[in-house]
Amino acid sequence: MKKQLMIITSLCLTVSSFCFPSVSFAADKYENYEELAANEQIGEDYVIRTRSNSSNVTVMAIHGGGIEPGTSKIAEGIAGDNYNLYLFEGKKPAGENRDLHITSTHFDEPAAVKMAARAHKVVSVHGAAGVDTQIVYMGGNNHYLKEIIARKLAEKNFEIAPTTPPEYAGTNPKNICNMNRTHAGVQMELTRGLRDELSSKPERFEDFVTAVRQGISAAYANPYERVFDFNYDNFTSSTWINGGKLFYLDQSDYILGVQNPNNTNDSVTIRFNVYDQNNRLVMSRTKTSSFREGLIKHQLTGLPSGYYKIQIVNTSKLSSYVYAGLHY
Repeated sequence: MKKQLMIITSLCLTVSSFCFPSVSFAADKYENYEELAANEQIGEDYVIRTRSNSSNVTVMAIHGGGIEPGTSKIAEGIAGDNYNLYLFEGKKPAGENRDLHITSTHFDEPAAVKMAARAHKVVSVHGAAGVDTQIVYMGGNNHYLKEIIARKLAEKNFEIAPTTPPEYAGTNPKNICNMNRTHAGVQMELTRGLRDELSSKPERFEDFVTAVRQGISAAYANPYERVFDFNYDNFTSSTWINGGKLFYLDQSDYILGVQNPNNTNDSVTIRFNVYDQNNRLVMSRTKTSSFREGLIKHQLTGLPSGYYKIQIVNTSKLSSYVYAGLHY
């Protein structure tokens, strides 16, 4: 019998008086990275810094440098030496970096999309309005990780907003923080007042990044279910998950992850074939997706309990990557 660990937690914060800072959002100058790259000079107007440590955690600041000041340093602190790091940093003169802001639901710089897709956990650091407040707005669809991080921050006397305004919620599936292999990440919006405090007080900076790192570590201690992960880069043909070894599966199990073409102008079709112990094809699940549209969830509905093996087929034969997990 399969067992799934269900964890119910709650975070209770008492705030004597609280009001959201007024927020005004200017329209982005560029709709996506392709438009930005055609008009801005990489290395001069902006830089992209990445570091991959073969970790399952990626920390991002997609509005780093002068775009949302302080977020690059905070992301670097959270990543430390062991988590993957992605930074998109504005380098233009003061007052001009807002031109480089691409909203999280449109942010499609290829390296960022791929790093998010490969990760189990994504923590995306942003800057919010509010010069006179020191507040963290917790967003994203990984509610379990979000709550643990919030609790760890509260223990260090950081103020967590009891309610996150819609513009900071980070719940859109196309938000870069949610485009990982579990379709659920964390978005942290820090007010300008808090970012300034962390910049000027090293001990508070250390408290902050340590609390977030403790939250990430604590989340690993409580997996919800068994997952067999698989990663395929430059995938053009077919392969067997786990070399064709059998899994005991039933109709409650599913495949969850991301598939994307390596060429941002392509669309790719990936098929998952389920075979029984007698090598009979009993089920197929297929999805066609263009770049950044490749979130996949294939439920094995109707599959009788038993032993099966799963084949992945790239029917389009275009170079792609597939980062996913069999949840069983």
